[in-house]
Amino acid sequence: MVTVSDSIRLVREAYTRLAQRQALNPERAWLSIPGGVSAFSMPAHVLGSETISVKVARVNPRNVERSLPSVMTTVYVYDSSTGQECAKLEADTLTALRTAASTAVATDLLARKSSKTLGVIGTGRQAEAHLPALMMVRKFSRILVFSRNKTGRDAFAERSSLKLSTSVEPTNSPDEVVESSDVLVLATNSQVPLFKGALVKPGTHVNAIGAALPDAREVDSLLVKRSIVVVDSMAQAKSSYGDILIPYREGAIRMLGLKELGELLLDQSLVMRNDQDITLFKSGGLAVLDAIIADHIISLLSHM
Repeated sequence: MVTVSDSIRLVREAYTRLAQRQALNPERAWLSIPGGVSAFSMPAHVLGSETISVKVARVNPRNVERSLPSVMTTVYVYDSSTGQECAKLEADTLTALRTAASTAVATDLLARKSSKTLGVIGTGRQAEAHLPALMMVRKFSRILVFSRNKTGRDAFAERSSLKLSTSVEPTNSPDEVVESSDVLVLATNSQVPLFKGALVKPGTHVNAIGAALPDAREVDSLLVKRSIVVVDSMAQAKSSYGDILIPYREGAIRMLGLKELGELLLDQSLVMRNDQDITLFKSGGLAVLDAIIADHIISLLSHM
């Protein structure tokens, strides 16, 4: 119902509207049970739209050991005038779609135009959604992929090669992906850095989208220190992104050095990069992205 192209357009609009203060995206409320689930509640509204959305997400990386999803999401959509419920959307697919679109918007803005090799660490739903989205913003001729499960990564590579008509190659280590890629996507459940930041070559653009809790991260402090860092939300970065909070607590970075993606969409001169600069986009997901896509879905349904 929502195409990849539509999702990228809508997400770009959501970031822009938020930066222009034409959208409401209060900081998410979250509850973390020791040894159990972390639950997030995320309301949002784009001014002028006919709906508001409230996303409820449940996260437990250890669910993988139980053969259960590590992330589960539901979006509740209400009429913005009356408060009546319009829809309840089981939103795992929507989440993957809008997260990939968000990464595509950031990559289009920050990655070198000459980027040819895409590296992906992770082979789950998020990784799968990212490939077609990123192919829309850069002409990758080669895609490298790694996950710890060899059978899974081989199957992912074969399946994706057929879908994209592009070479998708499984690799034997995350280091091999990192050292050979111009653009990286980190889409894992890892609680600790996936590789040494020194391995990332100058000019690489990195998208870290997996970890979204204060004590979890996919990249180390060295990589964050080496990078021009852009986040989806300063408020969320300061409260719950371990990729940002841990190096900040260590004194490796200053929060003042971070930029928001929406700000850059309005004024690209806020970040001046050259071909040797490493850029890092850290996202944990904004409710306004869900809201704008949910509103689009409701609009389509009302015209059927």
